[in-house]
Amino acid sequence: MKFGLYPLSECQGAILAHSLHIHSKKIPKGTILREEQLASIKTTKLTELMVAILEHDDIGEDEAAKIIGNRLVELEPAFVASAPFTGRVNLFATKPGLIEINPDKIKQFNLVDQSITLATLGHHVRVSKNQLVCTIKVIQYGVKSALVNTALDQLDDTIRFRAVTLTSADLIMTVQTPRDEKLAAKGLQATRLRLESLGIELNTTATTEHNTTELTKAIKSCVSPIILILTSSATSDKNDIGPKALCSAGGTLVQVGIPVDPGNLLFYGQLGIQEVIGLPGCVRSIALNGADWVLERIACGIKLTTEDFASMGAGGLLKEIPTRRQPRNSLRTRPTKPKVFALVLSENKVSDDTKLLSPLIKSQIEGIYVVGDSSISFEGLETWSNRIRTVVHPLDSSKSNQIRLGLEALPNDTEAVIFVRGSQQPIATLDIDRLISGFSPTDGREIGTIMRSHSNPSPPLLFGRRFFENLSTLALGQKPVDLISEARDFVYEIQSG
Repeated sequence: MKFGLYPLSECQGAILAHSLHIHSKKIPKGTILREEQLASIKTTKLTELMVAILEHDDIGEDEAAKIIGNRLVELEPAFVASAPFTGRVNLFATKPGLIEINPDKIKQFNLVDQSITLATLGHHVRVSKNQLVCTIKVIQYGVKSALVNTALDQLDDTIRFRAVTLTSADLIMTVQTPRDEKLAAKGLQATRLRLESLGIELNTTATTEHNTTELTKAIKSCVSPIILILTSSATSDKNDIGPKALCSAGGTLVQVGIPVDPGNLLFYGQLGIQEVIGLPGCVRSIALNGADWVLERIACGIKLTTEDFASMGAGGLLKEIPTRRQPRNSLRTRPTKPKVFALVLSENKVSDDTKLLSPLIKSQIEGIYVVGDSSISFEGLETWSNRIRTVVHPLDSSKSNQIRLGLEALPNDTEAVIFVRGSQQPIATLDIDRLISGFSPTDGREIGTIMRSHSNPSPPLLFGRRFFENLSTLALGQKPVDLISEARDFVYEIQSG
């Protein structure tokens, strides 16, 4: 790839390195310069541009990222890749589980060339469905195909996924005083949340007196593959109530106490094929603690040894520190694939709408809401009815009222909406996926438009939740596109196709 300042006469087909504002219109960086853009630039004083020019053995940034992302999905089918956008492809988990990474392999991948990068979550980090697992970012506008092939050779065993294999658990709690009963209720609620986040069913719950005899009986009656024990008093020795009851029930004690804080006072063992975790008192809070680490690994089929527990000390200081900006006062959250819905403003041309919805159905859209009158129907799309909802509006309803009705019908957790007109020109599934991939409120990208041959944006347009109120109160005659000029700082553009 050649990169530098080139005269306008040599820039057709080149990639613009830095955004330009020409006569109040923006030509974003990354644009492949065509004749119409160069004609507009020639009306200014500019005589040369900073551009990237791909050579015959180069692969563009999006294509390179897509190739690498697809290979990772081939190696680990539990991941799904986003559409490429500005040289980036994100991979998401399709179900709850643990991520296992090989730091040495990731290091070797990133050493292939500084322009090809892979960033992942940490080793044994738990993920939920649709949670971001890793990102591939191609730094330059193009890279040599040989480098991409070398990078592909480094992907084996870089990152793996462990799915939850143990899907039910029993919980035993011991009590001594009325206060213990209140603590037990709090522990039950927090434990249920932990299990639900892993897709594990809480099969049975038992409360017993805090003594070895009663706890032994309760342990023997458990049938689930995971047995959780939350005693009213913390476990501090292998001869304490919890560990002694496990051994009395015929179980084997593996570990008492772990080098993770909070969560030190945990014990672990087995009862036949059942996994037994003696929970520390800190599990009554939903804040991250050592019990989370142990439960997650056990649920994913990892047999823990004393060496495994010893290694948890590296990174095991989970306790809050005064300088932390966001204390762990809620369940852990990490970036997830945004929940984006399509809002189709139908004009009741059934055949046209049906052709319009087909590429939407194939995209990463969560679902489709079609605003139309009571006669609306969709021939040939009956099998996709679970992803299509209709919102009926009065025959004399204005376009702005249709938008308001459509937005009100969306689920409360909707993060963005893509507007599509019933008379819209054909839509490419890839364009929709790129709009979704480009959406990033934390980076200020909350209004997505598609670059075509003409300079004015038109549907499909993506708007983040920040703008839902503005969209709901559009004046008569206004359209969603009219908001763009007022919010240029939040706009990102993708290339069509």
